[in-house]
Amino acid sequence: MSAIRVDGNDVFAVYNVTKAAREIAFKENRPVLIEAMTYRIGHHSTSDDSSAYRSVDEVRYWDKHDHPIGRLRKYMFRKGLWDDDKEQAWMKKSKQTILTAFADAEKRKKSSPVECFRDVYKEMPWHIERQMQETKEHLAKYRDQYPLDKFDSWDD
Repeated sequence: MSAIRVDGNDVFAVYNVTKAAREIAFKENRPVLIEAMTYRIGHHSTSDDSSAYRSVDEVRYWDKHDHPIGRLRKYMFRKGLWDDDKEQAWMKKSKQTILTAFADAEKRKKSSPVECFRDVYKEMPWHIERQMQETKEHLAKYRDQYPLDKFDSWDD
């Protein structure tokens, strides 16, 4: 399999590599792996405290100097494609769009808890089926402890 390594913090390099990989995949009908070398600013998950293995100064450097959005922003400023007024207007509009989306989403019911067990395996293994049944039984037994009215029904 072909593989292409790219500076994942460079939007234009990623675009060009993706375009080249698509060309190979399309013309030669073979896969291409794109390895985007980048830096993860945040923690892996809520259980990961990355400050245990990297310094705050290191993270600040990458966030301030080599972040892909920051790099693109600087480029667009230099080329006269972006300015502070455009950025403020965009930020205001984006904030409103996000707040509206959150408000709309909060009005909808959450997916049924059974969805945690579906679409993981082509055929659900017995132990996952058992866990799903145990979860259903637990929720039925302790119904008053969970806000089940905020979720879609489990009924299959």
